[in-house]
Amino acid sequence: MRFGGWLEELTHDLRFAQRMLVKRPGFAFVAIITLALGIGANTAIFSVVNTVLLRPLPYAGSERLVFIYDSWAGFIVPKSPLMEAEFLRLRAEARSIEQVSLYSTTTLTLTGVGESERLSCGTASGELFAALGVSMAHGRSFRIEEEPRGQDNVVILSNGFWRRKFAGSPEVIGKALTLDGRSYTIIGVLPSGFKSPPELQADTAIELWMPPGYDLGAPCCSHGLSVVARLRDGHTIDQAQAEADSISAGVKNDYPDGYPKNGSKRTIIRPLQQEIIGDLRRPLWVLLAAVLFVLLIACANVANLLLARSEARQKEIAIRAALGAGRRRIIRQLLVESLLLAVIGGGVGLVMAWLGLKLLPAIGAENIPRLSDFSLDIRVLGFTLLLSIVTSIVFGLVPAYQSTKFDLQSALKEGGRAASSRGRSRVRSVLVVTEVGLSLVLLIGAGLLIKSFWRLQKVDIGLRAEHVLTARLFPPAATYSDDQHVAAFYEEVLERVRSLPGVTDAAVVDGVPLGDKSGATVMEIEGRAAELNAMNTAGWRVVSPDYFKTMEVRLLSGRFLGLGDNGRAQPVAVINESLARAHWPGEEPMGRRIRLLNRPQGFATTAFLTVVGVVADVKNEKLTESAKQEVYVALRQREAAIDGMGFERQMSLAVRTSAEPLALTKVIRQEVASVDPSVPIASVRTMEQILSTVTTQPRFNMILLGIFAAVALVLTSIGIYGVLSYSVTQRTHEIGIRLALGAGPGDVLRMIVGQGMMLALIGIAIGIASSFALTRLMAGLLYEVSATDPVTFPAIAFLLCIVALVSCYLPARRATRVDPTTALRDS
Repeated sequence: MRFGGWLEELTHDLRFAQRMLVKRPGFAFVAIITLALGIGANTAIFSVVNTVLLRPLPYAGSERLVFIYDSWAGFIVPKSPLMEAEFLRLRAEARSIEQVSLYSTTTLTLTGVGESERLSCGTASGELFAALGVSMAHGRSFRIEEEPRGQDNVVILSNGFWRRKFAGSPEVIGKALTLDGRSYTIIGVLPSGFKSPPELQADTAIELWMPPGYDLGAPCCSHGLSVVARLRDGHTIDQAQAEADSISAGVKNDYPDGYPKNGSKRTIIRPLQQEIIGDLRRPLWVLLAAVLFVLLIACANVANLLLARSEARQKEIAIRAALGAGRRRIIRQLLVESLLLAVIGGGVGLVMAWLGLKLLPAIGAENIPRLSDFSLDIRVLGFTLLLSIVTSIVFGLVPAYQSTKFDLQSALKEGGRAASSRGRSRVRSVLVVTEVGLSLVLLIGAGLLIKSFWRLQKVDIGLRAEHVLTARLFPPAATYSDDQHVAAFYEEVLERVRSLPGVTDAAVVDGVPLGDKSGATVMEIEGRAAELNAMNTAGWRVVSPDYFKTMEVRLLSGRFLGLGDNGRAQPVAVINESLARAHWPGEEPMGRRIRLLNRPQGFATTAFLTVVGVVADVKNEKLTESAKQEVYVALRQREAAIDGMGFERQMSLAVRTSAEPLALTKVIRQEVASVDPSVPIASVRTMEQILSTVTTQPRFNMILLGIFAAVALVLTSIGIYGVLSYSVTQRTHEIGIRLALGAGPGDVLRMIVGQGMMLALIGIAIGIASSFALTRLMAGLLYEVSATDPVTFPAIAFLLCIVALVSCYLPARRATRVDPTTALRDS
């Protein structure tokens, strides 16, 4: 057949299919909505997978970009940024990689341009933007000689900040900005739409960029540099890794204080995209598999609808066959009708997907990298079109084939009411069993995530989060140049805040639990070797004396830190239960002395701290991990305890209230301003909000999989109901005879319910067997719940049995009301 003739027939088929759908609007509506749910869910999740896992990073040649970090086996922080010496040596000596560049993030206070505000800022070495393939929209990038930043400070503006503060004026180049009391000269403006790696990871905006502040004269041993580079043409990551190992050996020889004696530290090179994606790969693939199950259930439902509809069209198809239409021609016509349904369903599903992407942030997607980049791009549109075509074949082929299996003479003789086909009944039963099995797998997966999330909510975090307000304070370096001035500022703030009505306690801490990471280092116990291993590493937090009372952390033995623990007193520390249990099991740790080393090799300028108290473990980092060993240091003794490990002026204010915490935000700001109006306040959150943020990812997984499972359950119940309802209609004559011969309504009820429940139980058995295999893939998403949890499996199976029973009962009850006289007369 020529192409023109084929196209003409296809056009005719499409017109006929359109008329048939218009003729049966109820059938068309149900089928389209069912398909739209399946296709829309798949499109939305594929859009996320496409953006996060499949789409290249928004940098030129992004597949050659690598991320470089240090791995510490047995250390409390197993992964850390590079130290200065490692970065400098890699940049100077590496031949497998080029444009070795560093970045880090911080916050600075902007003054002199409108109201003072705290800005998210980045530091970058001279070649970072070149490595990422980015050219300035105005001005220039940093030069290597401008790092580390010195007296002539320079700054590059993000495009958004440039438009917000300077109305997009090109004349901004050469002007000055005042940041933390220091003057910076504007040398460049980044192009619109540029996002650096940390911005892609956290989906936050960095307003300004400046050169790094490391010390070229002492490039050891602070680990704070995130490093990216580009693989040279013709080189692989394996080659770059081997070269990095060789270079690290030279750095270790020159700067032994930056390396542990046991050789457990290694510089690692891996693709930048892996670093940005993090641990999201498995959850996203699990969600995509879940929505594919939903689509299969939707296809099974629509296939059942088409099979039921084909019974009513038996005479029409028989007449077409009698007039010379071949089997292939009839199947093609029916597949075109299926394709039209799927394409319309795909269009509606596309709209649902667009709405779903808009709603993702509301259910916790803010932790997904590149959130703002989610879009229905060409690849997603192509996926939706392909999915619609494949779907039409999946749900249309079997009904189309079954529709052509009939005896022509009998079909014409029956006047359009063909006898019930055993073949069709078997197909419909298989489809129902498939729906039940697939939905059970989804329901069990959702049940496991719900139980895991419930367990996560019940975790003892070691403090009471209710009625606690936190805020980050940023004393400027120009005013607060040493520990004593910083401590005096915070003590005055605390005195004023405690006097406010509705405030019961207040304290400061250098990192809020679960909201900020603590420092970590090697710990030396007096009289023992200070080797780097899991036993001898500890986190540390600087706190004011009332911190434990404010956060309601339990004292297990000894005492809390007090006002007398100042710079003139003997340095002391409070340790957590994990540290005490690990080093002095069954012994009293009070009076023991420990020291926080500022070098992995054991070198320290720090003082020994006498243990004066043991407190309960606090989940300072993650809810899903055991509490790490931790040391609490008094605010007035920070200089002695952690000398050489960085001087942080920024601390968090924690306020326990008797009223709604956020209602006190304004008055607390006023009290801080009354002490020093130049100190900005940021990150005002309650501890309950912080706790909610920590559980964002598991909540997101649970809600989405729960929604998909609920949709699957509804579609399955509709499928069971539809099959039995149609069966009752087809068996009206048989039911009438049974009732006429003395069968009671209860007999008919048991017969119909038994038929449906048999299909449901077979599906449940298959679903349980499948779940035992498939839920193991979810093991990494669960907390304190087995992937084959013996409670969840039978509970979900019982729930599905109840739903199936209700779906069976409704058509069965209708069957009991059949009038035998009417049924026999109409037959």
